[in-house]
Amino acid sequence: MQRGGFPEPCLAATDDEAERWRVQYATDLVREDVLEFSRLQEVAAMRLFLDMLRSRVGSPLSLASIARDLAVAPATLKRYLDILQALFIVFTVQPWHRNVGRALLQAPKVYFFDTGMVRVSVDNAGARFENAVAAMLLKHVQFRRDSLGRETCLHYIRTKDGAEVDFAVAEDGALTHLIECKLADPALHRPLVRFAETFPEAGATQLVAELRQEEQRGRIAIRCAGDWLAGLDA
Repeated sequence: MQRGGFPEPCLAATDDEAERWRVQYATDLVREDVLEFSRLQEVAAMRLFLDMLRSRVGSPLSLASIARDLAVAPATLKRYLDILQALFIVFTVQPWHRNVGRALLQAPKVYFFDTGMVRVSVDNAGARFENAVAAMLLKHVQFRRDSLGRETCLHYIRTKDGAEVDFAVAEDGALTHLIECKLADPALHRPLVRFAETFPEAGATQLVAELRQEEQRGRIAIRCAGDWLAGLDA
């Protein structure tokens, strides 16, 4: 998870060598691949945008705020984001709402296909773990779409008062799973309890990366992340 899935950083002798490869990869990615979709003078802004996304994994993305920082139009950043998705560098998770139109107007979250691209700090220590869970859930919903023909989608839930659950899986317009990610804290996530009561038809699971003992607390299943994720359809 720390080094990502590319052979060079994964098999590097030291973390420093892996990080040097990562820096060069990010630079070459923008210079070579993105230039097929963008203009030369936009490379600097595109590179900064990609770098900023690395530290915003797991948070609702405000293109307007980043646009002010980079002194570009929000529509330009939206185009950059579309390019990064077309190149399978990032994917977005939209907020869940029964009204699809309203959901699209809210801020998405952005995750990387390569978990090694996620920048981890003291303030977001669980970002890389959350990104890994997002990628595995995306693979799960895509498998159900392709193999079973189900209209399965990956979302997150956030209310105006800031209550949030990391992921929500919906199938045929109804929520089926509520999933919260924690590195090591088994204490119940209050918003998960709240949404589990609001959507009783959905299974509610708190995934913990470093968990000593699994347990069931009311409607909330506290599960070892590795074992639970291994049981997904794909």
